[in-house]
Amino acid sequence: MKYFIANWKMNMSLEDIVSWLEKFSKLELKQDPSRHIIICPSFPHLSLIKEVSRKIGFEVGAQDLSLFERGAHTGETGNFQLKELVNYCIVGHSERKESLNTVIIKKDLCIKTGIIPIICFVGKKNLTKLDTKGAILCWEDPNNISKGGVYREKNPLEIAKGMKEIKEKVSKGTTVLYGGSINRENIKSLNEIKEIDGVLVGNSSLDPNHFADIINTAI
Repeated sequence: MKYFIANWKMNMSLEDIVSWLEKFSKLELKQDPSRHIIICPSFPHLSLIKEVSRKIGFEVGAQDLSLFERGAHTGETGNFQLKELVNYCIVGHSERKESLNTVIIKKDLCIKTGIIPIICFVGKKNLTKLDTKGAILCWEDPNNISKGGVYREKNPLEIAKGMKEIKEKVSKGTTVLYGGSINRENIKSLNEIKEIDGVLVGNSSLDPNHFADIINTAI
């Protein structure tokens, strides 16, 4: 695996983040030049994460972006603003329940600005519309996503079968991640699925030790 993405969702206060960063910076991670560790905090904390990212050794991503490029859109955050802080942006996460058209617009805005979109999808029928040069895809199964810290794990054989079908549908060389109840207990079996290029980690990434264990197990 090459990609380890922490999606903190609407968690982590400023105090929590300072504590997380302090603990994570002291952990020993296995080194791999092809590895990408990406932290995706809420909008208010992007500047802080950006400030310390190089020192600690990770990249920064946003959890979403506006449908609009700029203008009178109170409360929205545009692609040109995110470009100042991030290299990646999660698009179309299943929790947001966005339409295919919305996801495509956001994906295209990322590409236009030079942000790498991490495009989440549930079904496989629209893959050709989402598969774009310069983008990362992430397969999610809503029935497999942990809620409230409760993991709902999927059979690794089913995941392997699904990932193989996905890789056959997308362009050769497309990076495809897996998201859904990733933790230190199942990362070993997921790492054995050669089609998985990385993982999108939710609840487990809120604990720096747990997140580090996932990375170290998969490298």
